[in-house]
Amino acid sequence: MTSLIAVKKCTSYDPSRVIEAIRECINNISGFDDLEKGDNVLLKPNLLMGASPEEGITTHPTIVEATARILLEKNVKVMIGDSPGSPYTNLENLWEKTGMKSISKKLGIKLLNFESTGSYIKNFKSEKYPIAKPILECDFIINLPKIKTHNLTILTCAIKNMYGAIPGARKTDYHRRYPSPSEFSERIVDIYELTQPNLTIVDGIIGMEGNGPSGGNPRKLGIILASNDTVALDVYISHILGMDPYMIPSNRIAIERGLGKGLGNIKVIGDEPTLIDDFKWPSNIYHALEFLPLRLAKTLLRFWWSRPAIDDRNCKNCGVCVEACPTGALTQGMSSPVFDYEKCVNCLCCMELCPHHAFYHEKSFLYKLTSRLSNRR
Repeated sequence: MTSLIAVKKCTSYDPSRVIEAIRECINNISGFDDLEKGDNVLLKPNLLMGASPEEGITTHPTIVEATARILLEKNVKVMIGDSPGSPYTNLENLWEKTGMKSISKKLGIKLLNFESTGSYIKNFKSEKYPIAKPILECDFIINLPKIKTHNLTILTCAIKNMYGAIPGARKTDYHRRYPSPSEFSERIVDIYELTQPNLTIVDGIIGMEGNGPSGGNPRKLGIILASNDTVALDVYISHILGMDPYMIPSNRIAIERGLGKGLGNIKVIGDEPTLIDDFKWPSNIYHALEFLPLRLAKTLLRFWWSRPAIDDRNCKNCGVCVEACPTGALTQGMSSPVFDYEKCVNCLCCMELCPHHAFYHEKSFLYKLTSRLSNRR
């Protein structure tokens, strides 16, 4: 049995074009077949931080508003909820800057801060995961991710967006305890398995390439995608962006668990896009070491490394990275935070959450050399 993915070209965030594209995508896959009058529907956008829509870090508010308007036609109750990347985020500022507050006022939609809604503890394998109550109590979840790169997991889109179901500082705790890409991706897929959305609609009009999920560069992609199979969406998106889908740890793990379909079992309906061969993926390639014997990997790490560093020209010494660091590797300094690399596990939470794009990858000579050789393939 194949999974259906609807794709519609949409080159701008013009509200009329966006709502038309989303409506067509939903209809093409019968995305609302399980929706009933009076249902409580939760919209789960990517609200990583209080960033403006133009920065390409969060799900564009036009995508969220268009989806909400279509839902309200179905006589259902709509809510918007998320937990930002840092538990210290000013929520009022986040709602305002991301455009969610404006949507709430216009449409009378409640905004849910997962930090304050409470959570249920779910025992899963060897972990206890706190899942925000609205995620588990609502009748229908619509996942609204944005296509972005991620320095640790390579891609952050449909599967990883459900990581926001975890409230509070526990998200950074998982980074500390599971610093390797595959270990961390196992946790991402665990959380996805516990919170599987009914429908996923992807903001692919403008994505992010390079060193995402917040420090990369906006990239025009010009598409909106939708599917009831969240895993298939990530697999397909990886493919059209020129990446082997199974090199993305979360894709590989989710397919191995039978949570979604692989590339050979996907049917695309609509405007199938041309493959992109110049998309810029993150420069951090630590995931490659996972395929080497442990002793060899440890030896190479002495000479082949990439680590987060601070560009003092951009740093505002705001302290967000110090608060977010799960291992205490950053302390407040006079002009900028100071790293203790003995404590750093390269989880890149600092880079992910910095609102000023002050972090960059400091690389050893061998790392730079292998990166250049890799880019010539």
